[in-house]
Amino acid sequence: MLGFLIIFIGHFSYGITNVLWKNPREVIGTYPLIAMRSIGCILIFSVIFSVCNFYGIMRFPNISMMKFLEIFGLCAVNSLGLVFYVTSLKYGSANKVIGFSKLNVVIWILISIFIFREEISSKKLILALLITIGIYLIDSSKGFEKLKPSKALWFTILSRIFWSTAFLFIPYIKEFGILFFCIVLELAVFAVSFTISIFQKDQFEIKNANAKTLREITFLIILDSIGTLSLNFAIAEISIFMFAVLALLEPIVGLIFARIYYQERLELQQVLGISLSLASSFILSL
Repeated sequence: MLGFLIIFIGHFSYGITNVLWKNPREVIGTYPLIAMRSIGCILIFSVIFSVCNFYGIMRFPNISMMKFLEIFGLCAVNSLGLVFYVTSLKYGSANKVIGFSKLNVVIWILISIFIFREEISSKKLILALLITIGIYLIDSSKGFEKLKPSKALWFTILSRIFWSTAFLFIPYIKEFGILFFCIVLELAVFAVSFTISIFQKDQFEIKNANAKTLREITFLIILDSIGTLSLNFAIAEISIFMFAVLALLEPIVGLIFARIYYQERLELQQVLGISLSLASSFILSL
């Protein structure tokens, strides 16, 4: 149950930020926005880590430079998932891109079976199917036609492939602690996005941001920090299959929030889909 709660918090946070990326990206630019968000997350994680270190709750890990570079390199590869996701918003609506994110679950289930050799019971498969059905009820734009090749689709697929390297985080999180790992992760995200912004000659257009955009960026940083901490903790503590299936909570939250945020009414079938998905997720976590 604790694992379910942590995953729910993480995907609830990410589900909202998946929607909040859209407007600030158009105002500030893709790579400057990612770099700005990473700096904010680094500050939050560093403050928490410093406080914990001061009170003796945790200590700075004994880590070699080679090991640090190894973690940093892995995180840099994983960070391309965020780069491709935010880029996909340039070519598709938030609702459409969030709907594509269901593809990620397939990748993670395959990882749980073929890499971690987890046993999948019939109960888990049935509940996973019910959650998936619930999401298709929520997404009113369902249909095979939305999966036609497009830049939004291809960038989303790439983002999910690179994000799926997160299963390699597990031994490092357990060895060096969640906070230290998250700081290294965000350093890598910042390095990658800042480097790309230089070659792309993206201008940092924060001066053009209005109060709404600045508010969205603030929530983006806070909620992404919560999501990163929660999900990196969860991935090291629960089964990969459970992590994969409960990841469907993210598009649920994202699709609901997108409709509310952009003032779109929820239909009856969407309410039924929400109820079915959340109930199935809760039973699966027991």
